[in-house]
Amino acid sequence: MQEELKVREKLPIHGPRNEEGIRSHALRVDGLVGQCLELTLADLERLPQQDLTADFTCLEGWTVPNVRWRGVLLATVLSLAEPRLDARYVEASAGDFRVTLPRERAERVLLAIRLEESAVLSEHGGPVRLVVPGGECFMNIKWLDHLELRNEPGANTAKTIALGRLSSLE
Repeated sequence: MQEELKVREKLPIHGPRNEEGIRSHALRVDGLVGQCLELTLADLERLPQQDLTADFTCLEGWTVPNVRWRGVLLATVLSLAEPRLDARYVEASAGDFRVTLPRERAERVLLAIRLEESAVLSEHGGPVRLVVPGGECFMNIKWLDHLELRNEPGANTAKTIALGRLSSLE
């Protein structure tokens, strides 16, 4: 299954790397919170884990059925940050790639750290990938490194970037 996804990936692989070129990771949580967080992959692994199986459908028109993800619910991480009452949205991002979700949707969203039985590989958006059940493919932010709680939605650059890349492939 991972091989099938790997063949279909057409976007460049990027994300943070340390001096040895090995992928490092920290997930920052800030904005309208009582406590700003910086969570390592090890921190996320220690939190309660959830499974999610869902089809993945790309804007290009292909689907991978029954993709099995495992990770931490977004709601769990947000509760650790003690969101303020006026924090109605969560902006998830990796670099300039951003998507904003209503906070009440966080109950179903997963911060995936496993794909099938293995760690999420970099080419599939690891070490942490946002998985939004029922969301469009661009909402599943690869290389997730920042969550910001907001009182208003931010720009959905993920959709703009994804559609731009899709049109450049034609």
